[in-house]
Amino acid sequence: MKSSKKYRWGMKLAALALSASVLFSTVESASAATYTVQSGDSLWKIANHHGVSYQTLMNLNHLSSSNIYVGQKLTIHQQLSTTPNASSKLLQVAKQQLGVKYTFGGVKPSTGFDCSGYITYVFNQAGKSTPRKTAAGFYQSAKKVSSPQVGDIVFFANTYKAGISHAGIYIGNNQMINASNGGVIIANINNAYWKKHFVGYGRL
Repeated sequence: MKSSKKYRWGMKLAALALSASVLFSTVESASAATYTVQSGDSLWKIANHHGVSYQTLMNLNHLSSSNIYVGQKLTIHQQLSTTPNASSKLLQVAKQQLGVKYTFGGVKPSTGFDCSGYITYVFNQAGKSTPRKTAAGFYQSAKKVSSPQVGDIVFFANTYKAGISHAGIYIGNNQMINASNGGVIIANINNAYWKKHFVGYGRL
């Protein structure tokens, strides 16, 4: 009888230990938004290990090439609040489309996006009902703001035609995510090209 009780008690302890192991493993994975490059690593190897594409890693870390160095900290996943607000939800949806090709008039990931089709898709998927408009149409309906917040729209003029002709989603730190000729990418608003065509910010 004593032996049977000891066995059952041992099984309970084992189950408890396993549950704790799974819990801490889940918490660790959830918080593992960055990775430090080790000797022998390559961008492809790191991407494959974490279940993302190397293009996504390049976009998330604003890399112009696949070259990395030991000790470099790479963002692996966009870290979100456990109770995401509207802007973090929008940011999450926006970044899920990184790498989707550019298609003039495109409005969905399977066929590609143009700049306004991308904005329409992201806002609707994030729960903010938004009708399809051109970049100029969004500019006309948006409330103009001078201090942008994450989720605001950045407007540009005279890119491929006269007037308001391009728009992206502001993601903070003078950066935007947008559908341009290279597909959905993250870009610095202050680079020479975008700075030249910059008009202002708007909020839907």
